[in-house]
Amino acid sequence: MRESSKELKLEHVAQRMQAVIERLVLPLLAGLLAFIVAGIFIQVVLRYVFSTSFLWGEELSLFAFIWCVYLGSAICSWRRTHFAFDLFEDKLKGRAAALQRLIGDLVVLAVTAVVIIEGWRFSQLSIQRMSPALGITLFIPTIVIPLSGGLMLLAALRDAMRDIACLRSSREQ
Repeated sequence: MRESSKELKLEHVAQRMQAVIERLVLPLLAGLLAFIVAGIFIQVVLRYVFSTSFLWGEELSLFAFIWCVYLGSAICSWRRTHFAFDLFEDKLKGRAAALQRLIGDLVVLAVTAVVIIEGWRFSQLSIQRMSPALGITLFIPTIVIPLSGGLMLLAALRDAMRDIACLRSSREQ
């Protein structure tokens, strides 16, 4: 009974974290996507109708796109919609299926750790570099790499803990 109570609390915390992350990140993604579409549309109109353009618009759209890609990956991790190794999904049941999922979760944990560490190093290298058109430090568009890696790591930890609980109890998740 005690294990079950812990699992329920853990599940509740995981659901609350996902709700908070989605409540914060999804509107940001929508805003960034709208900004990209509007920015590119304005660039096209300026270029073909008025024979002029502004360079910073393209650069800003590129930076917004980078943020969309990484934050979107983090949301996909929380929703478990990323590509997964499910070759034996139909054949494995119970503990065997949980073990297969756990192996996949451990691989994802390793990859997200690399994303966080190397993304942070890359962001630190970018502090001194300035973007040509906007004149801002490239730290701003690159800091999203370790941030989204952290969100993905939390999702992978949640999934690994679920699969470990399933292995312990021999029930299917």
